[in-house]
Amino acid sequence: MPVFVRNLALEYLVEDGVLESEKMLAMYGKAKWRHAHGAFYLNHTLPSGVEFIFRAIKEGEEVRILGTDTHLAGRCMWNAIPFFNATPKEADDLSAVVACTNQAQDGVFVTHLVNAAVLPELQEGNSIAMQVVAFPFALEVYASREDYERAYANNPETSNFPMLLTDKRVFPLNFMLKHDPDLPEEKRNRNLPDDIVLVCGPVLAVRKAPKSDETQEASFVVATIATQFGHLDVAFTGDMALGVPCVKGTYVAFSGMLSADVAVEGLENWLE
Repeated sequence: MPVFVRNLALEYLVEDGVLESEKMLAMYGKAKWRHAHGAFYLNHTLPSGVEFIFRAIKEGEEVRILGTDTHLAGRCMWNAIPFFNATPKEADDLSAVVACTNQAQDGVFVTHLVNAAVLPELQEGNSIAMQVVAFPFALEVYASREDYERAYANNPETSNFPMLLTDKRVFPLNFMLKHDPDLPEEKRNRNLPDDIVLVCGPVLAVRKAPKSDETQEASFVVATIATQFGHLDVAFTGDMALGVPCVKGTYVAFSGMLSADVAVEGLENWLE
């Protein structure tokens, strides 16, 4: 999963287009360890609630870092049923991207799983708890649902989004285009990334996150919206949002990625 530098205002960690190794090593040294069936996750939480999670395995007496995730702690909990492993073939063993549905089976979403290896072996049809956050790439804010519909209807060809979503929808368009059994093979683009979702919903609350570091010029915003699967925190900086100011009662539509932490409800697995 990418490190969401822009969404989480982490530019202070970047030099010449890459994350500064000294700052990353400092976080690694302060991290809490959690065990996960022979693997490890090293978690460091910044004052803003941003979590850096180093995915690691042991090789003899050495610890090898396979990759790094960013996540944002929050209170938006979903219960979902994974039904398809969408993890890219080139991903490391501790990465996981899954397609999920809910108990009603009236929708599908695709998400990256954070701390995935803490999960026991999943049985088909069993639901898992996850704390979910969204990181948008393109985000628009409207005064109302009606304004969103009107804007799309007036200019569908120039819209930043390929379709008008029904209210509170989370829709993995690329995944559906690749795996819809009713779609002819010649219309499927196998190169589309599965993990991009389209989302829309009313804004229930907005808060400004504390700064992650005193050198930051500004922090980021967290808007909590209503979706078909439950409440969803959406993390972005003010300059990413197009349209009206994002406040309670407005309506957002975006494309982006979901991140779901499954080390919850008894699966935290912290090492003392």
